[in-house]
Amino acid sequence: MPAHETALTKSLDGVLTHRAQSGLPLLAIDGPFLSSPTDFFSNDYLSLSTNPCLRELFLQKALSAPRLFGATGCRLGPGNGEAYRTLEERLAGFFQSPDALLCTSGCVANEAFWSTVPQPGDVLIFDQLIHSSIREGVRLSQIPKDKQYTFRHNSMPGFKRCLEDALKKHHAQIVQGTGTVFVAVESLYSMDGDFSPLEDIVRTVEELVPTGHAHIFVDEAHTSGVFGPDGRGYVALLGLRGRIHTMMHTLGKAWGHRGAVLLTSPTVRKYIINYAKAFGYTTTMAHMDVYVLNSCLDIISGSKGQELRNKLIHNVQYAYTHLQNALRRLPAQIISLTPLSTQPSESDLDRVAAKRRAELKLHSPVIPLLTPHAVELADHLVGCGYNAAAITYPAVKVSRVRVIVHAGNTEGEVDRLIEQVVGWATAKMQTIGQVGKHVGEVSGDSRTGQAGGKRLTDDEGQSIKTS
Repeated sequence: MPAHETALTKSLDGVLTHRAQSGLPLLAIDGPFLSSPTDFFSNDYLSLSTNPCLRELFLQKALSAPRLFGATGCRLGPGNGEAYRTLEERLAGFFQSPDALLCTSGCVANEAFWSTVPQPGDVLIFDQLIHSSIREGVRLSQIPKDKQYTFRHNSMPGFKRCLEDALKKHHAQIVQGTGTVFVAVESLYSMDGDFSPLEDIVRTVEELVPTGHAHIFVDEAHTSGVFGPDGRGYVALLGLRGRIHTMMHTLGKAWGHRGAVLLTSPTVRKYIINYAKAFGYTTTMAHMDVYVLNSCLDIISGSKGQELRNKLIHNVQYAYTHLQNALRRLPAQIISLTPLSTQPSESDLDRVAAKRRAELKLHSPVIPLLTPHAVELADHLVGCGYNAAAITYPAVKVSRVRVIVHAGNTEGEVDRLIEQVVGWATAKMQTIGQVGKHVGEVSGDSRTGQAGGKRLTDDEGQSIKTS
């Protein structure tokens, strides 16, 4: 074997080759690097990361700061200080939580909680589309697989069945013992842009689980700063304070920076500090981050934050309405705006939840463009200067390009994006029509362009009916 090739690199190359041959995308972070000022694909919902007000606030704080750079260690070692605890107390007050624990990222926060807090004898029920960082934490936890229950995404009947089944099978530990039923959901699921039926979940838990034997965990990564009074999130919007036991808010999306905070009880906080390796063995965020996050909180909790949220809501409504109108004339096999989760519900419980979402007038900034040609669409948008990316299997079952609307977008920018999407989809439809016509001619039925039920396969291995 060549000098630069080892048994390990040969094995790794083989796995990567097999991945590509099986139709899975080979991911890369080596470019192209786009610097377009028009952002429709990042998680910077309030456009805070480029906001001059945030820059000015931070610089004011930074100029008088005794330290900015580094952290010098973990919170359990030299990487601790009064500024970290002061920020935690401020965040706990803002979110109206008993206590708070800063973490370096949402993934670290989720893993720290789930790998340690659940105890032997506890049970977990979680949405099938829960974030992978929660799944990873659960994998490291003390909850055996036979006590982990997954319910169909956002399905209230599915959730209730799981809960009833868990209580029946583990009656001794939960109802008569010291066990806890953990429930894990996200407030807003970022792939479909849909909201959790959280009110119904809480109500069902309180009806079926004995008092003191439930712990509901809500991942507010995509609602923090965006929804609720002063941007306190989805739980605050629904008025569920005191009925949710732990929340995780990331500070790297609408907050425009990085990091995360676990909002929970003092006991849970103390337990994580003592037992979570993901927290204890990680160098904490730099001193500079504390000043940035305090500046972010100044904006989010003030009148400027409300102004940005109002602008975001307007932009989301504008984008969704105009995308819906523009894509209505295109076949769903080319591109669709409707996530699977908004298809007809299976029961009255789901219909009630859907009605409640309509009453709340929730508008998600995440708008997935569902298409079996996601790679082609993303490549087209990149060619137009957008920092687009295709999301394909196994990350999702239905491939898509995810559009994210921001407070900093303009109506003109939205119009130009829609023009590019519709232009690509129209050209794709014509191309497939020509291929279908050719196949029909070969099969002897040039009048209809049908190919005897044959299905064509596009560049992602998805099948497209030609009739």
